[in-house]
Amino acid sequence: MLFTVDNNFNFDLSISKPVENKKFKKKNVQCFDNDGFELSKLEQEYYKVNQIYLENCLNHLGCHKQWIKCKDSKFKVDHSLLLQRYKFKDYAEEQLVNYKKIFPELNKYLRLKPKWGLDFALEYYDYKYAIEVLHIELDYSNYYLAIEKKEKLEKKILNTDWVNFTEYLKRKKEQWSSLPGMEQNDWKARYWGLEKAEFTKKAFY
Repeated sequence: MLFTVDNNFNFDLSISKPVENKKFKKKNVQCFDNDGFELSKLEQEYYKVNQIYLENCLNHLGCHKQWIKCKDSKFKVDHSLLLQRYKFKDYAEEQLVNYKKIFPELNKYLRLKPKWGLDFALEYYDYKYAIEVLHIELDYSNYYLAIEKKEKLEKKILNTDWVNFTEYLKRKKEQWSSLPGMEQNDWKARYWGLEKAEFTKKAFY
């Protein structure tokens, strides 16, 4: 199996340039993601003005970078992303402060904190099986910790015998297949050596 690793996190996750005032509309302000990396319409406008690249994955538009790819006939990386969410400062922050009297929801925007995320979903297919082998989602509010964990996971992913790992999942299917979705992910993650499959942080403090 051939894995390739690409991209890295940005250190400075801050937005300073304001958007056009006409962008402040109810439909743009609403649908703020409290937990993840999906962006509201207004956030998207800020990212574009500040020349931050946006990508669509799993029907969500955000600051995603492709992370790990796999070239194999039976294994497929469904998605593997480096995720980033930016805070506001300077003129952008001042603009949000001015408009929060009209849109109180903007208080959440003003309390956004930088966040880095790792998302890796590996699947296996053959004539008989279709298995989600491993799906992990880990968030960090510290850049250096995010980089450290990213490097450790890359090394572990590249050195895992995924054929043996998948054969083990097949043999033990009765132990995990009846579990609820996230508990299935946790079961597999623990066997792989993690405490749990998902560790998320709120987008704002």
